[in-house]
Amino acid sequence: MSGRLVLGLGLALILVPRPVLADRVLTTDGRVLTPQKARKSETGYTLTFANGSVEVGADQGISEVEIEGDMSDYVPQNETEREKLEKGYVKYRSQWMSKVRYENELRKEHEEMKERLEELAAHSDFSNAWEQETKHFIVRSNTSPELLEFYSDMLEAYYGLMDKRIGIKPTPKYRKLKMTVNIYKSRDEFHELSAADVGPSILGYFWAHDNTLNFYHDYQDPDLAKWVGLHECTHLLTFLIDQQYEPQIWLNEAVADYFGSAIVSQDKRGKITIEPGQLQTDRVLTVQQAIENDKDTKLKELFFINRDAFSGFEYAHAWSFVYFLNNYNRGKYAKGFGKFFKALYTLEKGIDFEIVAGGGVTGTGKKVSPADIRDLLLKKIKVKDLDKLETEWKTFVKEIAIEAPLARFKRGYRAVRQWQFSDALEDLTAAIDAGFSDPRAWAARARARAFTGQRGPAKEDYAKAIELDPLNASFRFEYSQVLAGRLSTGARGSGGMSVSRSGDKAPTDPEAKAQAGLATEMAPDNDQFREWFEEFK
Repeated sequence: MSGRLVLGLGLALILVPRPVLADRVLTTDGRVLTPQKARKSETGYTLTFANGSVEVGADQGISEVEIEGDMSDYVPQNETEREKLEKGYVKYRSQWMSKVRYENELRKEHEEMKERLEELAAHSDFSNAWEQETKHFIVRSNTSPELLEFYSDMLEAYYGLMDKRIGIKPTPKYRKLKMTVNIYKSRDEFHELSAADVGPSILGYFWAHDNTLNFYHDYQDPDLAKWVGLHECTHLLTFLIDQQYEPQIWLNEAVADYFGSAIVSQDKRGKITIEPGQLQTDRVLTVQQAIENDKDTKLKELFFINRDAFSGFEYAHAWSFVYFLNNYNRGKYAKGFGKFFKALYTLEKGIDFEIVAGGGVTGTGKKVSPADIRDLLLKKIKVKDLDKLETEWKTFVKEIAIEAPLARFKRGYRAVRQWQFSDALEDLTAAIDAGFSDPRAWAARARARAFTGQRGPAKEDYAKAIELDPLNASFRFEYSQVLAGRLSTGARGSGGMSVSRSGDKAPTDPEAKAQAGLATEMAPDNDQFREWFEEFK
């Protein structure tokens, strides 16, 4: 698969059954947009779409502009181009050609793009999702064939990486069984169609009951989907090692978060490379602030914490401890931690465990006591003094240099993605007030404000985000819904913005319609955007 996904195809193909003239805009993030006209302006470019014109600055995401078909106001760059224009030639895909050839090329491309959209529409319902079988998984998604292939390759690459590190040796039953991966096209769909009862803050899950890994592709933040997919896949892989082992919450989540925090890259041949164990500055900030306020979680508490008491605060401490063990003093404890993790999850000979009633697939579980897990860790990393280890951990965390505005943005942004809107506002406002200029900060605060009843300020923040990133389709989609007043304060126990439901009145706000149309023109592959825009008709 190509390392660059082409996400823009042109709204005109959805609305009319014939080829239309359109310029071609290549964005710096690899998209291809087809506005009706793209022309230089004093500050950058003016892009004219069917639903309005968009001003884009010279440094706001445009890599290249190709004027297609309508050459009436094209300024020739040299004498050769002047001669081509005089002969009636047209510049198309950076090539000069006759009008007849151009029309044939346009007709051919139109048919190909029409087939593409028809294919996307045929698979937009998850019951008709695309399916791909890999060595270890059956992957289903209604996003696009390209994303299906990407996630399939990513999960297989991750399986290989973890197998090499800890050894994935399933029981005979699971050796023959391929786990199912469901990747939905939107958050709403994920929550509506998930077999498990998941809360509003859940971004994905592995469920042993039906052997499925479930998450959704986030078009606004694809890296979030990668992180969730890898985090939950870690739970799936540790489950395959021993279906009866009952993991301890702090270690299970910290390891999934440590390995899930990865850089995922893809070369020109489509090969996926995963670099796990990346720094999470927002979690570092949480622990640093806790240490400064003398409210930090101690090791003697972390080792014995139960599932009910494990919140985001403890999550940050657990991750930071595992990060410390893998990075302190040039990896002083990394090898020992690897041995500890492998020994524990494979229940190495000599590790005591008790048989307990379990809610998993076997009905019983194997549980190692928190004290024994602590002692096994200390043995494998060759540490006898717990207080010394505590000091090393907290000193290591305190000395990590982070940019406070960036860390506060990341923590607030994470809270928004988990629908913890009130918690997010303080961090996002602090980041913005400190000069953090990433448009995602404004969009995230807009969402948090919208969900906490601050519609006016939310509209202002969305407008600012769009000013900073005018080609962001997701910002326009959400802005449209706020303008249309589509806020549901009790949907699925969470509150939030969503497309029109049965019984709702059709939206009528003209600016909301224009923003919805622009979102669809900028990301026509996104069914959620298209379905929302169609509500205005």
